[in-house]
Amino acid sequence: MTDHRNTMGDDELTGALRALYAAPTSESYWDALEARILARVAMHADPERWWSAVTELARPALAAAAILILVASAAVAHSRQLEARNAYASVISSASPPSIEASARSTSAGDGDAAIDYILSH
Repeated sequence: MTDHRNTMGDDELTGALRALYAAPTSESYWDALEARILARVAMHADPERWWSAVTELARPALAAAAILILVASAAVAHSRQLEARNAYASVISSASPPSIEASARSTSAGDGDAAIDYILSH
């Protein structure tokens, strides 16, 4: 494809557009532009910005976060304690002490199979 910008050949139009869109050469233009920008900024300068509300809430938010962490830690510790207690209770309740009769059998037999006798009796 050909580049139509190079083949247009309308030097008068190109010159007019360059003159229209050229940056101003006068130093007073840039000074006036700066003055207008600064005046606009000063006109809308509001000391109450969005982050000032956030800074006011920072201390209570940190306190709330600390309390939340403490409560969550306590809940985790309590949960682990309950799990350990339940595990201990399940082991204790399932393993009843050997009966006197079984212990008497194991000591009188003397063959070393007391553990197997105990497991099979329960």
